[in-house]
Amino acid sequence: MPMLQGGYATYGQSVGIIMLDCAFPRPVGDIGNARSFPFPVRYVVLEGIAAARLTREEEPTAVAALIQAAQRLERAGVKIILTSCGLFLRYQARLAEAVRVPVATSSVLLLPFLAALLPASRKVGILTADARTLAPVLERAGWNDPGRVAVEGMEDHPIFRRAILEPAPPYALDSHAVQGEVIQAVQGLLKREPAVALLVVECTNLSPCSRSLREAFGLPVFDVTDLACLLQRAAGESDPPPHSEAPSHA
Repeated sequence: MPMLQGGYATYGQSVGIIMLDCAFPRPVGDIGNARSFPFPVRYVVLEGIAAARLTREEEPTAVAALIQAAQRLERAGVKIILTSCGLFLRYQARLAEAVRVPVATSSVLLLPFLAALLPASRKVGILTADARTLAPVLERAGWNDPGRVAVEGMEDHPIFRRAILEPAPPYALDSHAVQGEVIQAVQGLLKREPAVALLVVECTNLSPCSRSLREAFGLPVFDVTDLACLLQRAAGESDPPPHSEAPSHA
């Protein structure tokens, strides 16, 4: 058996995810559902911190808790850190400075790469929970060409708003109805911006709709689970070797 390096309480979770403290359902495809990934993930929850304290206000104690969560995951041995809200893009640089492992706060970080795949006449569409909140932080993804992107927000779609943006007990989620709103939103986007050649799903709660979007519109669709799989593979953590057979004493 090869020499193994220890130092951690648990093993086999190379991807760590910082979660907002939300109670709405998270179907498969959502970053908050561990079954969304073909590998184990490790979660840490920002308990007691309302989403608005980070997505809108940059409240100092909430930001400190976010950074501490990343450091906690690093100490636990993860190789990659992601977050459950793409709007945490505003903290990308601060989180990257706080730990020694790669950090990806948003699928929007794929934007420069994906745009490079297209001719200058084509655009990348971005589907987000709230277009008004995303637009000011796009430059944090290393992007400074607003004319090459087309942003579509879900803030005015009532079912999505009630379930995700303004959740309240009993925290019900009609996933079929939300999917219908998402299809409607992208139809509007493509009608308004026919130059869109591929889609980035920024909101992690919309990732369960990625497959339906691919089927409905025939476009490549990228979301945070795609980003997580790319980074996990790049981290190089392979499956554990099979148990060796017991030595023969014959």
